[in-house]
Amino acid sequence: MTRTQISAFLFLSVACWAVLLWWQGIPLTWAMLAPFSGVVGAVSGFLLLFDAWLWRLLIFRGWLLKRPLLHGTWKVALQSDWIDPETGQCIPPIHCYMVIRQTASKLSLDLVTRESHSTTVSAGIEDCRNGTFRVSCTYNNQPRNLYRHRSEVHFGAMLLDVETVTPASLEGEYWTDRKTTGSLDLTERNSKVCMTFSQAEALFSS
Repeated sequence: MTRTQISAFLFLSVACWAVLLWWQGIPLTWAMLAPFSGVVGAVSGFLLLFDAWLWRLLIFRGWLLKRPLLHGTWKVALQSDWIDPETGQCIPPIHCYMVIRQTASKLSLDLVTRESHSTTVSAGIEDCRNGTFRVSCTYNNQPRNLYRHRSEVHFGAMLLDVETVTPASLEGEYWTDRKTTGSLDLTERNSKVCMTFSQAEALFSS
């Protein structure tokens, strides 16, 4: 929520509170509104902290906010059904990393391999109402120039199944506009966020 939205919400609450006091015959004074700006600042600060970090605490998750903790860098095994035209065979599983940036209100996923970088176009988390969640996203894949003669820039969609609010692993599948599909197994997470494939490699090898 923006500061303007918070101010509007609190003003509505104060107005309702004032009407109830007036209805009960309690005298009202302007001095009662003196702390209003301070309250707006305090609530705004708390919401900023909650959105960025506090929501991750177990004390809040599950009742105040039903949202799994996925933030960090994940080790991934990706299996594609793409056929290598040179060999006529499916390629072996690709070793790569999923970088998930997450707040209480926002989510983005980046898949980094030795040859390309996939960036989220849109993403969301669905509460499946049985203790599990589903992540869905669309993405844009940008191969490095060195490999674009055999791997074109393309768009795709992905689904990930999340079994708990603190998952140790994830499974999912994807589709692309190149008419290929595949599966993903996210097997290990580090809370740090990486920018490149080499950084992720160093993170998990240290």
